[in-house]
Amino acid sequence: MTEDDKIRATNADSLRRDPTFQFAVLEARKAALEELATIDPSNTDAIRAAQAKVKAIDQLTTELAAIIIRGTPQRQNPAV
Repeated sequence: MTEDDKIRATNADSLRRDPTFQFAVLEARKAALEELATIDPSNTDAIRAAQAKVKAIDQLTTELAAIIIRGTPQRQNPAV
C-alpha cells in the first residue's frame, strides 16, 4: 500500500461519512428508482437508461468502499 492509497482512503472515508454527500447520493438513487418505477414498461431504452443511473450511483459507493479498503492497513490477528 502506498502513501497515496492511504491519503485516498482517508479522503474517501471522509466523503462517505459526510452528511451532505450521503444525502446527495441517497436522493440521486431515490430519484433514479422513482424514475424507473414510472417508466412505461414498453419503453426499454428509458428502462435501460434509468437502470444505468442506479448502477452508476451504486458503483460510486462501491468504489469508495474499495478505496478505503485498499488504503487501510490489514489488522493483525493476535496469536492464539
